[in-house]
Amino acid sequence: MNEISPTAEPAPSRRTRYSLEFKQRLVLASFAPGASIARLAREHGLNANQLFNWRYQYRKGQLGPVSPSPRLLPVDIIDATAAPASTSPTAQTASRLELTLAKGRLSIHGCPDPETLRLVLQVLTA
Repeated sequence: MNEISPTAEPAPSRRTRYSLEFKQRLVLASFAPGASIARLAREHGLNANQLFNWRYQYRKGQLGPVSPSPRLLPVDIIDATAAPASTSPTAQTASRLELTLAKGRLSIHGCPDPETLRLVLQVLTA
């Protein structure tokens, strides 16, 4: 009769331990446009379910800090009339943009600086 004594050494684990950096790299690669999770997993000797599990853990913040993904805002086009064509390539046409957000309403007239507009939207949608 075989008995297992309390001092017996445990059998070596067959599990492969992957580094946090490896998991993060593979998860980020899986988020790339057109990436195939099955192909990525196969190329790295993984089961696709394992990669799906890492993606889930990543989204929950369990694989380190989650990089913010861009959020799309709903858009309603009120007036779709075309702006008149300009004869000068550097001339800017007057424009008007109105955004209704949870934190308030934003109205922009003219041609705003793209970086400034990005920062304002980032603050208002946070």
